[in-house]
Amino acid sequence: MLMKLFIISNRLPIKIIKDGPDDFHFVKSEGGLATGLTSIDIPGIEKHWIGWPGMEVADIKTRNRLKKELNESNFHPIFLSQKQINQYYEGYSNSILWPFFHYFYSFIEYDNRYWDAYKEVNKLFFEESRKIIEPGSIVWVHDYHLMLLPKLLRDGINNIKIGYFHHVPFPSYEFFRVLPERAELLNGLLGADLVGFHTFDYMRHFVSAVYRVLKVKFQLDHVFIGHHKCYANAFPMGIDYDLYHDAALKPEVQERVKVLKNNYGKDNKLILSVDRLDYSKGIIHRIKGFYLFLKNHPEFHGKVSLVMIIVPSRDTVNKYAKLKKLIDEKIGAINGKYSNINWTPVYYFYHSFDFDDLVAMYSMADIALVTPLRDGMNLVSKEYVAVKGDHPGVLILSEMTGAAAELQSALLINPNDIKQIENAIFQALTMPYSEQMERMEKMQAILSKHTVKKWASDFVGNLLEVCDKNKTLNQKELNTQNSRRICSSFKDGFHRLLVFDYDGTLIGFKDDPDDAYPNEEILEFLRRLASDDCNRVVITSGRDRSTMEKWFGNLNIGLAAEHGAAFKEDGVWQELIAPIDWDDEIVSILKEFVDKTPGSHLETKKTALVWHFRCVDDWLAVIREQQLINVLMSPCNRHGLQLMRGNKILEIKSPVYSKAIELKRLLKNGKYDFMLAIGDDVTDEDMFMAMPNNAFSIKVGMMSDTAKYNIPLQADVLPILRTICNMNS
Repeated sequence: MLMKLFIISNRLPIKIIKDGPDDFHFVKSEGGLATGLTSIDIPGIEKHWIGWPGMEVADIKTRNRLKKELNESNFHPIFLSQKQINQYYEGYSNSILWPFFHYFYSFIEYDNRYWDAYKEVNKLFFEESRKIIEPGSIVWVHDYHLMLLPKLLRDGINNIKIGYFHHVPFPSYEFFRVLPERAELLNGLLGADLVGFHTFDYMRHFVSAVYRVLKVKFQLDHVFIGHHKCYANAFPMGIDYDLYHDAALKPEVQERVKVLKNNYGKDNKLILSVDRLDYSKGIIHRIKGFYLFLKNHPEFHGKVSLVMIIVPSRDTVNKYAKLKKLIDEKIGAINGKYSNINWTPVYYFYHSFDFDDLVAMYSMADIALVTPLRDGMNLVSKEYVAVKGDHPGVLILSEMTGAAAELQSALLINPNDIKQIENAIFQALTMPYSEQMERMEKMQAILSKHTVKKWASDFVGNLLEVCDKNKTLNQKELNTQNSRRICSSFKDGFHRLLVFDYDGTLIGFKDDPDDAYPNEEILEFLRRLASDDCNRVVITSGRDRSTMEKWFGNLNIGLAAEHGAAFKEDGVWQELIAPIDWDDEIVSILKEFVDKTPGSHLETKKTALVWHFRCVDDWLAVIREQQLINVLMSPCNRHGLQLMRGNKILEIKSPVYSKAIELKRLLKNGKYDFMLAIGDDVTDEDMFMAMPNNAFSIKVGMMSDTAKYNIPLQADVLPILRTICNMNS
């Protein structure tokens, strides 16, 4: 049975062309996403596409007819009203999110109605998708128009695999934080199993935004959101390399190239620029750069021309109409100043080209000038390289494109610097043939391997892989339903040992550790558990002895402080090691790091020094922690001390004690027919490893290779422990 892949994007990969009041036909869209995804053919997967057909269809009969015809090609249309088109598509998506993701803050047009429409349409996509998506299916959501959809799918459809791909840049946190709906959008994306970006820079910005906005931290490439794990990764989108490469070899295209060369002049060097009309494409900067080149290099007059192809887009919108007018004026000014009867400096086409004509233009162009101010990927640069084949050519590419990460052999420039554009044009025109070929071959070697089919199969393959991994890990997840085995073993036990970590396990972390005192719910749970003579209850913590005594001293339970450096048994405290006389060098280093790391503090215990950084900015914390480890390594080695990383702490302690040693002491002094240990930190891993094979070990939060079970959320710990210990009544 074929697995179904449902691609969900704002637009279907077709356009509806009306031939009359009741007549229409379909044509393929020329957009990069549509072109790329329609060429995907993954063995064993049946592809479906859900999206808006691109126009308002108000008549129900026409809708049904369109739906029937589109369904025959596995296209499933979602119809939008004109109001939704205006406020969701033109409004929130294109007047807020598009300029926002491309760093054009001043172009954002806020309107509360836009956000309401965006939520409404995302929900509409979900409701319509739910009717056709089957359990076990793969669902691949695309781009910024549908950022709320992954979570809606997660909450509303069981047993599906959800991927999301972000095709535009993802801005840095300092920019992202200004968006009022930032938290809702991030939560929407985190409903996916896998979130993909074109580059690792975009992924890094996303990870940073999740941490800073939602206060949830990624562990390398994944993050826990409740009981769900979301992964993030980079997948640079390619092109159908063979399609473009082979098209240039077609006789009719080569004949077209000959005609074009005659038209433009055989000896005239041509610079090609291909863009959709948009302020993010850097078109004005490009024209200014070419003007500067002509001004400063009169020796090239009559020998080089710029061919500008601009595809119309939203030119009825005031901002775009102004841009179009400015482009016309700038090109007119250059041609008016420099052209003569035998030479036109700038050839300007304000329309799209069909495929063969575009390939012919790529093939003929000596230079491709691709200089967007921001671009998620940019496929024009890749198409040009693919078409050139074994012919020379130079790609001038903006370093602000996603493609720049792969195409390092291009002439990379800052698109905001028109002087760099001028210099790059001169360098390209004077570049030796051998260097042109060497650069082109390096780029072709990359693009011929990293094609759009590889991009799609890599993403889908990675999505299936992380879903399988989550399924395996979820088998370790403990909840009130699947804890029966432990509960049954607890009932059968007469000599039970229950060892609990405290911070992050019995209680959640607090910004101020002093605020993490036990509430009445925790104390009552411990009292009831300790009242059963069959139970030996022990709390083992990194907390100091005085705090443990103050909080739990009146309970009939065992206590271990500072990870076992001291323990309380039968009401008496005993110390495993004597208090440490801390070296001044180590203390002064720690105090220095506290001073230069806002939000951190130093805790001094009898047998440990702890640098806390829970309230430190995550980016700074990563740097400071590694710096501190590097500085402390030598003095700690000299004094025989251990550096131990914990949950938002760095601890300096003696290596002669640990939670594992404390557990071994407990096991040595008693025989038990039921044993349970639960903790959340790396310090608890030693404890888990010291447990006998027949014991039960539970890790709270991140999965553990050593613990048998996992509870993802600290808030679920007490309810599950009550179930295990038969204390729900």
